[in-house]
Amino acid sequence: MTSTAWNRLSLDAAEGSLITAIRECMVRSPRQLNNAFEADAELLDLGAAGLLAMTVDTLNNGAELATVSTPYAKGWLTTTVSVSDLAAVAADPVAVLVSCSLRRDKWTLEDAREFGRGASDAAQRYGCHIVGGDTNWADEESFTSCALGTVPRGSVLSRVGARPGDALYVTGPIGAGNAAGFRALALGGTAAGEPWLPQARVAAAEPLRRYGRACIDTSDGLLSAAVSLAELNGLGVEVVLRDEVYAPVVSAIAESTHLPRWCSAAAEWGEFELLYAVDPADADRCAEALSERGLRPIHVGQLVAGAELLLVDESGDRRQLRDLLLRMRALDPAGSLLADLRALLAEGV
Repeated sequence: MTSTAWNRLSLDAAEGSLITAIRECMVRSPRQLNNAFEADAELLDLGAAGLLAMTVDTLNNGAELATVSTPYAKGWLTTTVSVSDLAAVAADPVAVLVSCSLRRDKWTLEDAREFGRGASDAAQRYGCHIVGGDTNWADEESFTSCALGTVPRGSVLSRVGARPGDALYVTGPIGAGNAAGFRALALGGTAAGEPWLPQARVAAAEPLRRYGRACIDTSDGLLSAAVSLAELNGLGVEVVLRDEVYAPVVSAIAESTHLPRWCSAAAEWGEFELLYAVDPADADRCAEALSERGLRPIHVGQLVAGAELLLVDESGDRRQLRDLLLRMRALDPAGSLLADLRALLAEGV
């Protein structure tokens, strides 16, 4: 994909330009099926061996790790972020590699054991294993995972392929990840209870192969995912957030902070649900198949002809998504997040 094509995705223009520049002098693999930005994982045709899905993700110290506080949870999240990308292309996970950059003054042998246990428990939850990786000392903590999976021939699912009028569904309630990040950075990590252990939705693979037209995970938040899906397909979107779309923790935080619940869909700690586009004629059959696999699909809007990007929030108000997300991204998550968010809302964003 050229840099001109990427410029449609103006919310991520800076990052997209860097990625495009890095790729400009690279030789494209003749086996690769997807173009840049078109899928959560890279898809390669191995001939008689079938299709291979590959992805890599890095979590850096600071805001990206705000949702996890224990070594076990960090290990779990490290595995989950890359396996979730496999889930978004309806791949069956095969193996995960993990690379760790650790601070000498912060990590003990017991911490390392707990990290490994968390990473392995997550992998086994998704039907695969951690098979290796790399570990280094560094000044800043970071964790990288590379996940590999297989896709049946003829079952390619990516971010492109949606059509005007397609219904948008998410595979489960949203906002739990954003609630965990907000709780840690804006509220001082005051909530009690078990650590947040997100789930990669690998169970959705077979129904989405049958019915899905396009798919993306919500690791950057539901609203950003919806905008990306719309713009990559040259469409507009209307996201409708009703009460049932939110995880229970979202309502609790919204009530205690007097913030609207849609903020949990606009922030970018995300969760790891899948946002998928489906022909309305197939929507019920797809939802039933997902429900049989223990998921809870929820209708969250539709893709439309044109370029308008709209949010209809739980109060029925209509908001322009482009301006809303750009201004939300300008907030510093490590700064006075709660006060800055209230100030932004007071301006009528």
